[in-house]
Amino acid sequence: MGQPRKPSSNLKNPKKTGLPPKKTSPPQKDKRTVRAFVTDVTVGLLVCFLFFFLVEVVLRLAGVSTRDPAEDPFIGFSSIQSLFNVENGVAKVSPPRLRYFNDVSFPVQKSSETMRIFCFGGSTTYGHPFDCRTSFSRWLQDLLQASAPEKNFEVINVGGISYASYRIVPLVRETLKYSPDLMIIYMGHNEFLERRTYSGLFGQGAGVIAVRSLVEQLRIYQVLQKFLAPLFSGRDKPQGHSITGTGPSKSILGGEVTAILDRSAGLELYHRDDEFAKGVVRHFAHNLEAMIDLCKKARVPVMLVDLPSNLKDFSPFKSEHDTGLTYRDQVALNREIERAARLISKGGFESADSLLDKAVGKDPYYAQTYYLKGKALLGIGQNSQARDNFVKAKDLDTCPLRCISAIEDQIVKIARENHVSFVPFKEFVEKRATHIGDQSGIPGNESFLDHVHPTIELHQLLAGLLLDKMVDQRLIKASRTLSGEDRLAIFDSGMKSFDAHFLALRDFNLAKTLKWAGKAEEAREALLRAAEKMDDSPEIHKMLGSFYLDDQRYNEAIQEYSRALSLSGNDPQMEFDLAVVFYKSGLTGKAVDVYERLLKSNHNMPEVFSNLGMIYLESGRVEDALQVITSGMQKNPDHSGLFAPYALALAVSGRALEATPWMLKAVQAEPGDANHLYNLAGMYALTGSIPDAVTSLNLAVDKGYSNVEKLAGDGIFDSLRELPEFQKILGRIRK
Repeated sequence: MGQPRKPSSNLKNPKKTGLPPKKTSPPQKDKRTVRAFVTDVTVGLLVCFLFFFLVEVVLRLAGVSTRDPAEDPFIGFSSIQSLFNVENGVAKVSPPRLRYFNDVSFPVQKSSETMRIFCFGGSTTYGHPFDCRTSFSRWLQDLLQASAPEKNFEVINVGGISYASYRIVPLVRETLKYSPDLMIIYMGHNEFLERRTYSGLFGQGAGVIAVRSLVEQLRIYQVLQKFLAPLFSGRDKPQGHSITGTGPSKSILGGEVTAILDRSAGLELYHRDDEFAKGVVRHFAHNLEAMIDLCKKARVPVMLVDLPSNLKDFSPFKSEHDTGLTYRDQVALNREIERAARLISKGGFESADSLLDKAVGKDPYYAQTYYLKGKALLGIGQNSQARDNFVKAKDLDTCPLRCISAIEDQIVKIARENHVSFVPFKEFVEKRATHIGDQSGIPGNESFLDHVHPTIELHQLLAGLLLDKMVDQRLIKASRTLSGEDRLAIFDSGMKSFDAHFLALRDFNLAKTLKWAGKAEEAREALLRAAEKMDDSPEIHKMLGSFYLDDQRYNEAIQEYSRALSLSGNDPQMEFDLAVVFYKSGLTGKAVDVYERLLKSNHNMPEVFSNLGMIYLESGRVEDALQVITSGMQKNPDHSGLFAPYALALAVSGRALEATPWMLKAVQAEPGDANHLYNLAGMYALTGSIPDAVTSLNLAVDKGYSNVEKLAGDGIFDSLRELPEFQKILGRIRK
């Protein structure tokens, strides 16, 4: 067919036809259509808005509550039990919580003449290395009572050992039921003690988070969430086979603290993780805001205290080199750093400073370098620069058990933005350090018993600061002004109530803290001092046994642990500890006997299921292992210490595909554990996921895996052995 003819151009041009042009009318119909459409949309939106507005009003009138300000969007707990039990009108710390809290009590009904104050925080608030009798809470009560003897004061210590901000929020919520008049918050040192996984929300922008927070205040949102939540209840089940997967939207923590340092690998599980650190800071800020919000709604004033720490006389717990350095480079750099340390010990401060400057240039992330540089600068007399380096060492500590600067900044910022009373304790300690000790103004052993715990005198001085702030803020009306001499007399009277045995607790608890944090030699010295006065303490003998165990003096270790068990009245935890010693001493049969006895006694200790199951696996009793560990999982489904043993038992049973997600969960719970990553790589290899196996092995090496003989001969990796990537991994370990 031919092409259709184009219409004649003169039909489109009136001028060429000789006819007058036609007048075209404006498109009124089109305008009416657009106007009608806009009107319909506007009316529709108004109707929708009115509908949801009415629903929101009805829900509010019906009493549907808004989102609890204490609800944590980042983590959850497998269980939350009340701190206080109420019997006969008295609230008392429940017995299971006494491992972490002081044994305190108070009447539920508060008289009109009573001022009730709750003090929150971690081990400093608790009074460690003693107890609440030396904490600032006790000295504050003494000062208040002396300032206004006609009134009754209850200063209640709610300091929890190793408690971080997310565990303190539920305590604030609970204690608001008991008619408090003031909440004092001293927290920030423990934020890195437990591993969490921040996924989802921390990847969103600030604007998205702000909008989400507003939406969550709607009652409609709360109702929809309750109806829809069951549809997504299975999201926390292990799924997926990628180590880069996001995992569950919330980390689920146990009812009580499980610190990373409590794990057998301890410090080895800590590695530099900048993204995790950012998440910790944001989570802390959220928790502090939540506490303030709860108190504001209850019309209870809040007082925040900022946190000083031992900068000058406490080295970083763990320093980690830049991952870009080769092993040889790290060894060479360590030699230079050790040389600088020797120079400092001999007074060669300027030479040491020059060496350390070069070390910082080669590796700007190694915390110990900055600590030693601070020491060198202090020796030269450059105190301000020395302080900056000590702070840098604290902030770069791979195991940050001292409040980092970013969290210190959040405390100050949030106090200012929320118009909350603020006690600048850190500034006070630094000013005091210019008049005592070496007078450098840098806090050290003149102020602290270890890395963060203040001396008793400093607790007393903090109590004085709190009293002064309460008077200034008119929270109390003092009928008597206490002079400096009056305060010293009050403190002296309190100190006279302590006997030698009580004061010996300092050295024992210091030894526990120092050993727990990897400072073995300092811990041993403190423990021997304590043992001279506390020979009847089961904990003393247990810890002596642990030092013998470290030295591979197994007979002495067993003797000390057996003595500890006897002194404790056969405490199940002590019995468990003895079983661990038996196993490490090569007496596997005795360890099995103890573990099996504990299980028969119905002591639900997740570690018993885990350890016994692993012994069964090692001895080839695969079915017994799987049965024991499965039983432990049923009783403790959220205990992360069971994930890896369960995965291994499944894999050895020939169920590697089923095992892999559980080992992935173990990795997510303890990202720093190189052995978990190695085992995960093995499971990927068994299931044919070669790229994931290579990725996991590389991550294991990143986290410190170094057993090249095992890797080279492990038959589980036969499918990878000829790959260039596998040979490269072997080469990385051999460097």
